[in-house]
Amino acid sequence: MQQDDIGFTIEGKAGLVLFDRPKALNALSFDMAVALRAQLAAWADDPAVGHVVMAGAEPRAFCAGGDIRDLYKLALVGDHEAISVCFRAEYMAHMAVCEFPKPVISLADGIVMGGGAGLIQAGSHAVVTEKTRFAMPESAIGLFPDAGASVFLGRCPRPLALCLGMTGRIIGAADCLMLGLAGAMVPAESMMPLRAALLGCGAEEIDAVIGRFRADPGQAPLQAHRTEIEHIFSGDDPVAMRERASDLAQVKASRTAADIHHALATRCPVTSHVFLRLVDGDHGITDMPSALMLDYHLAMRMTRRSDFIEGVRAVLIDKSNDASWNPGRLEDVTPQMVDALFDRDGLPPLRG
Repeated sequence: MQQDDIGFTIEGKAGLVLFDRPKALNALSFDMAVALRAQLAAWADDPAVGHVVMAGAEPRAFCAGGDIRDLYKLALVGDHEAISVCFRAEYMAHMAVCEFPKPVISLADGIVMGGGAGLIQAGSHAVVTEKTRFAMPESAIGLFPDAGASVFLGRCPRPLALCLGMTGRIIGAADCLMLGLAGAMVPAESMMPLRAALLGCGAEEIDAVIGRFRADPGQAPLQAHRTEIEHIFSGDDPVAMRERASDLAQVKASRTAADIHHALATRCPVTSHVFLRLVDGDHGITDMPSALMLDYHLAMRMTRRSDFIEGVRAVLIDKSNDASWNPGRLEDVTPQMVDALFDRDGLPPLRG
């Protein structure tokens, strides 16, 4: 079945999901999210579908996340009810992948960001290529790393998790494998043959099939900078993290530290504090479904703030990268501000 921007077919022994919205880098629209959830529900009990393969229709992108431009238009007119409906659709699509009773393999070639990163983490197998660009860039637009990032980044060593979530750093295949964010790297030129092999194999053969195409991604670049990253992201104070990055950038002329300092100095201050709370907070959340429920409430709170409109304007609309945040500095964000964002009182549940 082919719908606008997303296609569903049964080929061989598997269901195939193709994200086909290339102009938006396969960003997941409301209609795409609803269709994905409905199709997975239908395939769950279909004996003709032993597993599901998800891929981008073109190699440039797997999925760039949710449709931020649509959310921006709704935020401009203050339609927060519609925003909550959109987030529910996206997160329930992630939930459908996470709770699908059969293997779900993501062929994550090209751009894998935001909600797209969450999709590949929700499935059973994530395969990347040398062209994969994985990131959680929400701090640039006044949101927060969502789609279950508190769990899948939270499983990474803490300094590296904070670096990825607070700075939006883009990583490739070797770093994804090192951090447990993917299970295998396959050369981009082999992705179509791999897809064909996966569609034709039984569910019990998935690992062996992927293994036949697996390649060595080489050394993880983050490892070369790990000492610096661990130093910068120690402790629990984002202001101190920014200052340690500044010191390293000046004293050791470290490009990595300079990039981190620039991100912490220019990206949304509230996002940094929120993500630190997500990683370190005592939420009792260790699984994707629980994380998605918390994300849903945080998303409703964060999109009501002026930072969301301002961040999207600066990054996606005007492309000026000159966002004026409120508050404007890490040191001006108070614990009470963060507490208010985590307050779930009066918010509807994700399910139901």
